[in-house]
Amino acid sequence: MARLPAITSLVLLLLLNRAPSNAQTISCSSGAHIIVARASTEHPGTGAIGIIANRVASQIPGSDIVAVDYPATLKQYPESETAGVNEMRRLAVEYATACPDGGIVLMGYSQGAHVSADVVCGNSEAGFPQSDPLSADITEKISAIVLMGDPSHVASAPFNRGTSKKDGMFPRLNTASGCAAVQDKMVSYCDTGDRFCDRGDDEGVHRRYIQVYGAEAVSFVVNKVNSSL
Repeated sequence: MARLPAITSLVLLLLLNRAPSNAQTISCSSGAHIIVARASTEHPGTGAIGIIANRVASQIPGSDIVAVDYPATLKQYPESETAGVNEMRRLAVEYATACPDGGIVLMGYSQGAHVSADVVCGNSEAGFPQSDPLSADITEKISAIVLMGDPSHVASAPFNRGTSKKDGMFPRLNTASGCAAVQDKMVSYCDTGDRFCDRGDDEGVHRRYIQVYGAEAVSFVVNKVNSSL
């Protein structure tokens, strides 16, 4: 019986040593920490918008890039998009908690843009699970958000760029209130005719944002990150 305390202490020590620690697994970047959500049907990874992420990283030393792991499927779209929101939110919250200096950048194309917007603004679109915007202590560590071809696009949003004058397929209902905390560090690209963000009939428009607005998007992010670090 006299040996039980020693055995118990050994077991506790082993359990503590084996317990996962987010603080040990998250490496804080000295530049931008770029979290990227790919478009629908793209292969796992950063997708096309990864080009923008790579260009930003090349201009801000010490940056890193993380891809959101989610289905990105058109089938069961609400479920896929919700999974993306949950995963990007987890990545952003865990990094912001472990790395108080921030420098977080969120990027998304098409469904990935929908995901990114829902993370920071909360989900208010019809047919999707409702969620709250990120808390202020997390959003203050986000330097920039880039959306391209966002299906939750609302034509009156102050952070819009491009020629679109119409709402997207799933317009958000809380743009004014939900996005207020991030509207000065967010940009959303949508052009007339885009099938998804403008309810048009030209899928070619939807695919051209990197070509048309890529340099502008990179400059936007670089300026926002440099002014926040």
